[in-house]
Amino acid sequence: MSKKILTTPISAEDLSNIKIGDVIYITGHIVTCRDVPHRRVEEESRELPVDIKGGASLHAGPIIRKTADGGKEGFEMVSVGPTTSMRMEKFEREFIAKTGVRLIVGKGGMGEGTMSGCKEFGAIHCVFPAGCAVVAATQVEEIESAGWTELGMPE
Repeated sequence: MSKKILTTPISAEDLSNIKIGDVIYITGHIVTCRDVPHRRVEEESRELPVDIKGGASLHAGPIIRKTADGGKEGFEMVSVGPTTSMRMEKFEREFIAKTGVRLIVGKGGMGEGTMSGCKEFGAIHCVFPAGCAVVAATQVEEIESAGWTELGMPE
């Protein structure tokens, strides 16, 4: 077991020597994606409002609060609670194929479809430790407004 630090965008080479049990730290852009974005990509054949090719997708339902700093609207992260990844299992293989995401993070394991997609398209699935939602929120430096609100606040 070793510690690995990944920075987005992530290449297939960045993942080449990661082994089960390694502790992964991620820095860069991370997009939270639960059911809505997965359905949008697979069932509706629509693109996401953000490009996650080579990126990281966190199965989470964040709690975000609007802020106003000097009249400029912004956002503050309150909590980033990972959601059960198995809920996205039926979508994940195609989601990986169509979006080019390299790192999927969530709570619990996933199934054969995700494993197949990860192998075929060069991605990995990591498990986020339970009970760390508030701690994770303290690590968010900025919330970008890039069209994500059309997916709903939890996304």
